[in-house]
Amino acid sequence: MLKIDTANNITIFNSSKPSIGLYVRNTTNGDEHALVSQFIDYYCSVFKRNNKKTQLAVFIEPRIDSGFPDIVFASYKPSIIDNWSNEREKLDIYDLKLLSYIFIVSGENCNQITERLGFPENQVVKSLEKLLDSKLIVRRSGGWHTKQVNDVFSIKKLIAVEAKINAISSLVTQSYVNTRFASHSYALSNSARPHHGTINAFSKYGIGLYCKGKRFIEYLEAKQHNLPTSYVSFQFNEWIGRALAN
Repeated sequence: MLKIDTANNITIFNSSKPSIGLYVRNTTNGDEHALVSQFIDYYCSVFKRNNKKTQLAVFIEPRIDSGFPDIVFASYKPSIIDNWSNEREKLDIYDLKLLSYIFIVSGENCNQITERLGFPENQVVKSLEKLLDSKLIVRRSGGWHTKQVNDVFSIKKLIAVEAKINAISSLVTQSYVNTRFASHSYALSNSARPHHGTINAFSKYGIGLYCKGKRFIEYLEAKQHNLPTSYVSFQFNEWIGRALAN
């Protein structure tokens, strides 16, 4: 079910929505699920108090290429749909991978892109045509460029959260994987007083840490990464745009 809090500009994606290409894992009731639910309530309450210019999308266990992150909070500009078009509804994973590549490596022609990515030439040509029709890229001096980032990507923060009951040390690996698409990656634990060594382990990889005793405490702030960092970042952006457009 898609939950929308119109008054506070919050949308919660807690079930699959095939029409926009979003699939989520069914949650299992238990202590970890309760911790996740409580943290979502906490984060949304903070967002309601502090938000001025952005809206919030909350994804619960969305399926991405690396698995199912427990929570992803996407703070985005409402202007995301100002330049939306029906053509963007047709973009698939290959198209978003190419869009991400062009954003990172700007100015290459079709032959260079084909050689670097290893995609079939007909796939590259097809994706370039779809991205051009979607008004996300332009061709200048024989090379392909994305339009200004604010015209193609509206997410300002993309915060991934991995939760675990007790086994806090096991969160490091998955939380680190999330840094490849998120601007901030956090671990979430019910351990009220994490060990100093645990905090150092997260700090080493730029991972933030929230713990819950009587209330949630941010023990360690996550390192910020510039967005978009990969095609998965674009994937969240497109899910939001498609949901709002429909």
